[in-house]
Amino acid sequence: MELKWLEDLLVLLEEKSVTRAAARRHVTQPAFSRRIRQLEQWLGVEILDRSTKPVSFRPTGLALEGGVRDIVNRLYALRNSVHESQDQITFVAQHTLAISRFPSLIRGVKNKLPVPSYRVVTANYEQCESLFYNEADLLLCYQNAQRQFNFSHKAVRKLHLGKDQLIPVASRQLAARLGELSPRMAIPLLMYQQGSFLSDALAGSCLPAVIRDYRVEVVCESAFSASLKEMVFADMGIAWLAREIIEKELSQGTMVSYASSLGETELDIVLHFRDEALPAKVGQIIAGFPDVTLDPLV
Repeated sequence: MELKWLEDLLVLLEEKSVTRAAARRHVTQPAFSRRIRQLEQWLGVEILDRSTKPVSFRPTGLALEGGVRDIVNRLYALRNSVHESQDQITFVAQHTLAISRFPSLIRGVKNKLPVPSYRVVTANYEQCESLFYNEADLLLCYQNAQRQFNFSHKAVRKLHLGKDQLIPVASRQLAARLGELSPRMAIPLLMYQQGSFLSDALAGSCLPAVIRDYRVEVVCESAFSASLKEMVFADMGIAWLAREIIEKELSQGTMVSYASSLGETELDIVLHFRDEALPAKVGQIIAGFPDVTLDPLV
């Protein structure tokens, strides 16, 4: 039996729809249905009545909710208590920020607070909320006007660490082949996976104009900035990458910016932290760093 099966069941009980539950769990509907069947096999009972359209819960499935929720909460509480006993601080960070911002951030914290150990769990934006709720003390992520986490109902504070920009770049070799971009020209693009935070940020800013003005050829999609960066270096196409992970390449001329032609989009970098014990202490240390601002208590 796997813990994620129990979490799947709780989401399914909340959504009352396999499609919506699978979307919340960030898996395909067939994969989600397969995990529910595995849980049924382990329990030895059927949870869903699949003879109805849409599927419905059997009484045995509905009766499981209280017990399953208690088990999941107890397991996470047990893991958190182990972490607390070891004085370990856990960060969740979006993949790009784990590369660009976390190393300098944790170095500054360690200089002020060397005693606890630290770990970072990297995740896509869509996974960050549940990871922060269930196992982490601080959350390092992007936000923009369209998408941001709201933890106002929890004892959580928010720090603003500054801004970053997604800039369209190509390798020097590809830029030399492409030359100056002109309307209706075919351009090879390396894109973020559809539905991801960075993909949505581009779709809500500069990407529509690019699609309108150029003949876009999507060469490859990836959920990871580091992967797109390597594909840029392989002369495969143009990708919008965070300025903080390509500053060196831009200054050395190994990457060429197309921001003037294709546009860029700005993102806020924020840090959420639990307002309790060691996490609050870490948060207050970071709040003292230059150019960092702390949201006031509501």
